[in-house]
Amino acid sequence: MKTRLINENFKSQYVGQLLRSRGITDVEKYYEPTPDCLQRPCDLENIGEAAMLLEEVIKLNQRILIVVDSDNDGFTSATIMYNYLKDLAPELEIDYVLHEGKQHGLQDHIDTLMEEGKKYGLIILPDSSSNDFGYHEKLKEINTSVLVLDHHITDEKLSDNAVVVNNQLSPLYKNKELTGAGVVYQFCRYLDWYFKSENTDADKYMDLAAWGIIGDMGSMLEMENRYIVYEGLKHINNKLLWALMEKQAYSITGVMGASKQQLIDAMNPISVAFYIVPLVNAMIRVGTMEEKIRLFEAFLDGDKMIPSGKRGAKGTLDKAGTEAARECSNARNRQNKTLETAVDTIEAKIHKYGLLENRILFVRLEEDDRFPSELNGLVAMKLCAKFKRPTIVARLNKEGYNRGSMRGMNQSELTSFKDFLEQSSMFEYVSGHDNAAGVSILNASLSDFHKWANDALVNIDFGENCYDVNFERIAADEDIKDLILDIGAHNGIWGQSNDEPLIHVTDINVTMNDIKIMGKNMDTVKIEKFGIAYMKFHAKDLIEELKQYSKVKLEIVGRANVNYWGGNVIPQIFIDDYEVTDDALGF
Repeated sequence: MKTRLINENFKSQYVGQLLRSRGITDVEKYYEPTPDCLQRPCDLENIGEAAMLLEEVIKLNQRILIVVDSDNDGFTSATIMYNYLKDLAPELEIDYVLHEGKQHGLQDHIDTLMEEGKKYGLIILPDSSSNDFGYHEKLKEINTSVLVLDHHITDEKLSDNAVVVNNQLSPLYKNKELTGAGVVYQFCRYLDWYFKSENTDADKYMDLAAWGIIGDMGSMLEMENRYIVYEGLKHINNKLLWALMEKQAYSITGVMGASKQQLIDAMNPISVAFYIVPLVNAMIRVGTMEEKIRLFEAFLDGDKMIPSGKRGAKGTLDKAGTEAARECSNARNRQNKTLETAVDTIEAKIHKYGLLENRILFVRLEEDDRFPSELNGLVAMKLCAKFKRPTIVARLNKEGYNRGSMRGMNQSELTSFKDFLEQSSMFEYVSGHDNAAGVSILNASLSDFHKWANDALVNIDFGENCYDVNFERIAADEDIKDLILDIGAHNGIWGQSNDEPLIHVTDINVTMNDIKIMGKNMDTVKIEKFGIAYMKFHAKDLIEELKQYSKVKLEIVGRANVNYWGGNVIPQIFIDDYEVTDDALGF
């Protein structure tokens, strides 16, 4: 286990100084953000033109089509737009269309639209289509206008048949981390002002905007994102979101039968990202079209009564939100079973073809690898974790490109697999995040890439985790309790780009009297030293190591937690990783 301190080793005002080191200038406002964190919607280019276009469509009573993008951000974006338009003009005829898989934009719908799209005066594309210049132009032929509300970077010129509102293309708009749902929310705020309708209130949909920002990994260091998420998670109005939260209530709160207030208090970017977003993602990846339609309809109206699909409940009705939450949970179970089978099959091929000889694990899928392409990223993630090396899972297409997904190791000396791949200059594209992205490389370039990567990575040991830590202490340091309590007092602020702090503690001298084995399965370790409880769950390996010695020296990397029990405040560190050494002569 290696560590590297990535900021000053702060000895006071721990969280505040950490936030400042991450670029937050007004720490108190970050803790409790205010509405002035929102930028003016009019700073988004073309937003006035978009409002006028919409006004004309409403006046002419033309039909509208919304294309629902295939991820959390897309579903929430489309929901905000659909429901806001119904608030604004209830008589509007609004249709929607979903993608079969993980497609984006107009590509898979354009042929159908060219045949049937004449009935629409306007096609709205929330969270997609900035790159669809050719399709926007094509829709001119049927005299259908296009409104794009997006956040994706594009180098393409814009069609005069499309009004594009995109924060990336707006020089005055500072927040480039706002996602599709945030752009739609800002558009609705502008419409509040533009139409001055008594029936609309964009803030009613701030919960969906928050969900979209979290699901699409928008940076929590942006004050605008921080405000939307802070307020949105305090005021959950969407009934499907409530149903998903209740489905995961125990995982989120750790309390059996948690109250509504306990659930609200536990909602933060991390709990949403870990326990809610994966349910919707699973449905989008492996759900049937009928299930995905029910999911979107539940987003639109979670209280609507629909036939229950629950086993033993045939002929009864249930709320759409409850039914969709149940189906999402089932989809996740199906996804995990398919994923397990795929990984087992591919693992055999990895050994058969000696794919571990290279520093980058590159798996080219064959015809018999029949799992959905939507699972490429998850398969890459599982293989990356199992074999401890950056992984690419791709399929060779007719044009000679291997296209698929890559996953890097978050706890390694290679901090950005994306940057590394781009430095090779051999990839057609690497599109996404540092350690999770879509990739494309010519098959003819693969051998050269492996040679280059093997040379570049020769001195990196992927088998040893390397942690970016924020605080370093020895076990006897007197301020560890204060550090833990300060972090615990701000446990709802952490999220994308504002990671929960990691603490590195050394010289934890442990005897058998310091150790307690706990839990139903007796696989939880609790080690108490100097008033701090070091906790490790599912810790059978650590338990076996500790049994070998009478005295040990422990080094850990972990996260702060504050436990309130029986009126007592117990500072804890949950152990992520550890090293144990025999210290029989060290006391």
